[in-house]
Amino acid sequence: MKHHIMIALGLLMALVYSFRLANALAAPGLGSTELYLLGGLIIAAALIFFGLRERRAAREAKERDDT
Repeated sequence: MKHHIMIALGLLMALVYSFRLANALAAPGLGSTELYLLGGLIIAAALIFFGLRERRAAREAKERDDT
């Protein structure tokens, strides 16, 4: 169940941070705001990646228990 929460939170964060980053990149100049938003996207990607890895491990454990 934890992996569902991690994946959902990661997708939500990715959506919000990518929308805000697109708006920030539309404005002229680059600054700390863009770095902050890029960091948020990296954290969201990590949540999704580790959530999928946890899901795969849980699925394999369940298959081992069923056999």
